[in-house]
Amino acid sequence: MPNKCFLGFCSLDLLVENCQSLKEKRRVVLSLKEKLKNRHNVAVCEFGDLSLWQRAQIGFTACSNEQKNVDSVMKAAIEFVGMFHSVTLLNSQCQIISLPANYHAH
Repeated sequence: MPNKCFLGFCSLDLLVENCQSLKEKRRVVLSLKEKLKNRHNVAVCEFGDLSLWQRAQIGFTACSNEQKNVDSVMKAAIEFVGMFHSVTLLNSQCQIISLPANYHAH
């Protein structure tokens, strides 16, 4: 079987409950991002709705040489976010792509 790298990425749309300021929102989102990184070994960023108090969009990515590993990590991370206090998961969009071993970014 040829060597491949599987790259999964997911964007999440969140409602950040009970926030009365951007400072409160940032505290909740930062906590969520750090816990996702530590528990699921994913790279995470906040990318949307940066100036809204009660909405957030975050993205995360994972990679492996096996697609089932990427899929498992992504599902577990989404489940974790769904159970995280102070946020409600409104929507998620995920994709896994396969890169050949000889792939070179330009």
